[in-house]
Amino acid sequence: MNVTIYMSPYQKLRVYWKSLGLNVQRGVPESAVRLFETQNSLILPPDVRDYFLNVNGMEQVCGHDCDANGFSFWPLQLVKSAPAVCAAESIGAPTLPNAEQYYVFADYMQWSWAYAIRLGSEPWGINDVVHVGTVAPKAVAGSFTEFVELYLTNSQVLYPNPR
Repeated sequence: MNVTIYMSPYQKLRVYWKSLGLNVQRGVPESAVRLFETQNSLILPPDVRDYFLNVNGMEQVCGHDCDANGFSFWPLQLVKSAPAVCAAESIGAPTLPNAEQYYVFADYMQWSWAYAIRLGSEPWGINDVVHVGTVAPKAVAGSFTEFVELYLTNSQVLYPNPR
C-alpha cells in the first residue's frame, strides 16, 4: 500500500529549516493574528493564518534570520503593506494596481528584493505573491502555499528576470 502523508506549508518549512540547523520560532497566539487582521482591515487566508499560528517566520537573530540561500521569512510583527515597507526602505513603491493590498512577508539577501502577498477582506480572495523592490513587479506565485513549494525547490521563478 502506498500512503501519502500531507504536510501543510508551515510543517514543510519547519522540517526544512530544522534540516539547515535554524531555530524554528513558535507561532503567535490567535489574538495576535486577529489584532493584525483588525489593524489592517483584512482576513488572512487559511494557509497564511496557519503558518503564523504555528511558525512565526525566522528567528530574528544573526545566523537564524535567513537560510543558506539568503531568504528571510519575517515574523508577523514585521509584516507591513508594501508601500509602508518601501517607504521605510527608501525605495519606490511597487507599480501595481491596489499596491496597498500587498503585504511584505519575506526578503532575499537582506533586501535585494522582497516578496509580498495580496491580502483582502475575504480569506478566499486572490492571494498572489509578487516581487517588491525590483525594477518591475513580477508575479511569483498564486498563493502562499505555492510560494512555499517554489521556495523549497529553489525554483528560478523566485528570482527576478535577468535584464
